[in-house]
Amino acid sequence: MEARVIALQQLKGEKQSELGEGIAAEVQVARVHVVDDFILPDKYIDRAKWSPLIYDFRHYFRLADQELGKTFRAEA
Repeated sequence: MEARVIALQQLKGEKQSELGEGIAAEVQVARVHVVDDFILPDKYIDRAKWSPLIYDFRHYFRLADQELGKTFRAEA
């Protein structure tokens, strides 16, 4: 995905102070790039072929119930 930054927000709070500075970015998606093999005839994405890597609160997932891994900061 290509996106434009709409706004930046300084992250605050006690835990954030311990970890160091952080910024959250609000973005607007401008374009989505998809491999031709993943596009169905009606211009939808074939979900059976597409399995994105999702980063969710320091853990990595695919579109399944199985966690793939986590960052070094993730709790057990």
